[in-house]
Amino acid sequence: MSDELKNNVKQMKGIVKEIYFLSEKYDSVKNLEYESNNEITMKQKNYLKESIFCLTNQLRILNNVLPALIERIGFYKELSTKENLEKTGGNNLTKIKYKSEEGEQIELVIDRREKDKFLESLTRGISSMKNANVKYIENEKLEEHKKVGKYLKISNKLFKNLSNKLISAGYFNKLNKSLRKINSRYVIGSYISMMFLTTLILFVASIFLFIILLFFNVSLIYPFISYSEEALYIRLIKYFWTIPLIPMICLFLFYIIPLSEAKNLGRRIDQELPFVTIHMSAIASSGLEPVSIFRIILKGDDYKYTNIEFKKIMNLINFHGESTANALRKISMSTPSQKLKELLNGLAVTITSGGELSNFLNQHAETMLFDYKLEREKNNKVSETFMDIYISVAIAAPMILLMMFVIIGSTGLIGNFFNLSINAISLLLILFIVVLNIFFLLFLKIKQPAI
Repeated sequence: MSDELKNNVKQMKGIVKEIYFLSEKYDSVKNLEYESNNEITMKQKNYLKESIFCLTNQLRILNNVLPALIERIGFYKELSTKENLEKTGGNNLTKIKYKSEEGEQIELVIDRREKDKFLESLTRGISSMKNANVKYIENEKLEEHKKVGKYLKISNKLFKNLSNKLISAGYFNKLNKSLRKINSRYVIGSYISMMFLTTLILFVASIFLFIILLFFNVSLIYPFISYSEEALYIRLIKYFWTIPLIPMICLFLFYIIPLSEAKNLGRRIDQELPFVTIHMSAIASSGLEPVSIFRIILKGDDYKYTNIEFKKIMNLINFHGESTANALRKISMSTPSQKLKELLNGLAVTITSGGELSNFLNQHAETMLFDYKLEREKNNKVSETFMDIYISVAIAAPMILLMMFVIIGSTGLIGNFFNLSINAISLLLILFIVVLNIFFLLFLKIKQPAI
């Protein structure tokens, strides 16, 4: 009997997730309808509305049989007396089986009297979702989430207690702030547990690597792997560093990546902020309240990174009941951008003191636009200097070296360098130039502002 209850609860959880997903789609289509007023969005909105209605009916029918299914759970099977039949739903309950859109066999228990309503809602709901042209969830993302979830579960099982002790002692406060700034889906305890598990796995791998290096030579020249004839103690001294180094690199990367991501996100917000402030200033000049300003900004997709912080503000106001000033102060404490922090604090002070919002935003927009122009000029100067270095290091110097090797090779005066022929050295030089060019391109990509 417990399997019946599990199947019903599992299906109810899936329906709740679908309703949430479709509700978000409905809101976005509704906003689009107001903006464009076209017939396509109106039809899609109606189909979404019908899908949500059908799913709600299914949820209600499944919820009604829960008390009866719970009463059936026990260590032994009771006699089918009239009293027990009434208590556990008796002959009113029936099983239905059907296949989902993904081909999964679903078996549910519902009230016999509502069987026709359930099947009708199921058919109408599937038809409406197809007409609305929406897909609930992507299988690839679901599989990826499952894999990460399993790894996270193992990590917490092994290292949860240790992680909590270290966090309580205050060892990872800075890392915790960085995770919150980048909106990580992992809490600090789970992240530290995964860090320890990954380090442990790499520690075991580094031991195996050390054993291989202890007895074998690894080379880029054929044969790539050969048995070593050196004394064992010499190999031990030479390669013992591999055991601590690889786990230490892992720990360092786990710690430094959130910090680096937080700085990068802050830089992206700073690049958008002058234009966001100008936009906010234009909206504030019409006399709208601050919440309406954020709502209008969020309707557009022009400010990808700043909108993340503005969504947090709206969530605090709408779902947590915070006042606008308090929400601004709280988000200013967790934002990765120092400039956005100053803007939000300034807005909070202006709102609290009853100042003119449009005047504050106008002055702030002018200051930020001036800073933005200075930053662009600075980036242009850096790019010019970098271009000169690139021409010298990646173009002129390799050409001179290649010409020298060609001349030396043609004279036959010099044989090999470092047990490599002139042709092998020339090939390595070409590969070095390729790697150097890739490095320059990546560096320019990182340093170049997005706007």
